[in-house]
Amino acid sequence: MASLSGNKIKDTYNILLKLESGEASSSEQVVEDGAGNGTALKLSTDTVETTGALKISGTPSTSTSDVKALMLSTSGVVVTRDLNTNPIGTASITANAPLSATGSTVELDDPANISQITSPADNDKYLIWDESASEYKYIEQSDLASAISGSIAVTTEQSLYARPNSSNAISSTAIVPIQMAEIYGDSSATGSTSAATSSVVFGTGAETFLQLAQVSDPRDSILLNEKAGYYRITASIELDSSANTDVDLQIYDYSNATSLGDSFRTVKSGETYHAQFSILYYSDGTAGYYIQMRAQAGATGVTVNQANTFVQVEYIGTNESF
Repeated sequence: MASLSGNKIKDTYNILLKLESGEASSSEQVVEDGAGNGTALKLSTDTVETTGALKISGTPSTSTSDVKALMLSTSGVVVTRDLNTNPIGTASITANAPLSATGSTVELDDPANISQITSPADNDKYLIWDESASEYKYIEQSDLASAISGSIAVTTEQSLYARPNSSNAISSTAIVPIQMAEIYGDSSATGSTSAATSSVVFGTGAETFLQLAQVSDPRDSILLNEKAGYYRITASIELDSSANTDVDLQIYDYSNATSLGDSFRTVKSGETYHAQFSILYYSDGTAGYYIQMRAQAGATGVTVNQANTFVQVEYIGTNESF
């Protein structure tokens, strides 16, 4: 029925709304129809209450500047809340370490404000972001240490220590290269040496630019192959002598037929001597530079001591740009 105009009360009273008893007062009363059927609405002189669902027709407008929001209190009363200063009903948020909270701002605290540990245990844990899974995870101290150790080992540049294959007598007729021991565990090794007497390569295995090589005899040189930069080459040689003579020790570039560095020792019969010297060598990165440790004595009776002798070739990098 669109209008009460022209209709009698006895024919329309049942669709009229009224309070359940008496006039409007400070006490809430159910709003009923004329037949006494209660609705979901209650009214008083200062309160509107619904006992059912509250619906809003249409879509309310949105705003990025409004900061007031309607919220329901614990007593069921609709209240407003200022989202700038009091978004959850309290003036601040309590945060446990390592978090801190100021008002509605929660952030990681300054590490200086929390306890420090100087000797982490193996099962201590670190928070870490897993990029592949796009989520935070943890890693234990023992696993982190292993990962860092492995990463350092992989990225370390190569260094080769070539050791004599035996205690070699030094020639008195010509300056000749010292024969080197093979690298223990290398796929091409014949098994003629042990870990204790082996030549050794340290650093990454991805770039094998330092190798034992052959010019005329197996393992009589060290190959610097296709790695531009500076190399420190150190000869550390122990000599046993049964003669009074002079000894010429030489770091030699076979590829360019030139001596890179020399050391001379005068030895006496029955004595042991040690000579150590280094040179800085530059490679332009082309293939095939053969470095030898060569020796010659003025007389027979001088021997290179295998146990205390080595030639180290260490890649130290390229020149810094200024």
